[in-house]
Amino acid sequence: MKRGKKSRKRKRGPAARARIRAQELFAQELARKQQRLKELEEETRQCYESVLERYPLSEGERLSLEHEWKIGLEVIVEHEDAKTPDDYYDFPPIYTYDSESISDLVVDSGISEAAWRSGFDLANALGLATITIDEAGNINGEIVEY
Repeated sequence: MKRGKKSRKRKRGPAARARIRAQELFAQELARKQQRLKELEEETRQCYESVLERYPLSEGERLSLEHEWKIGLEVIVEHEDAKTPDDYYDFPPIYTYDSESISDLVVDSGISEAAWRSGFDLANALGLATITIDEAGNINGEIVEY
């Protein structure tokens, strides 16, 4: 056996302690956001399903609407605690519809009118839009582009 000095445990400096603490805080915040996302999903599932019942959508359109729903929930969770202008720095842009025809959207995008209407209704239900469509098919209001 070798004889000599015993190895000593190295003490961590303030920078290392700060880095470890930041990692712990990040992990806690991530867990909190994931839990909040699950809660929001449960709270809004009925809204999502009622939108599905109102519109005849193809399987692909249903999957797309579900994807929109999940992304919308993520946007809400990410920004619900925002307090300062810096907190909104990465907030998605808001698009304003000013009497745009829904039939023009259908022609330009190739997405069915039912899919457009269901997307607008879902965004309204989530609080991410204030879209109205009048009897003539004109869209008015604002929507968060998520």
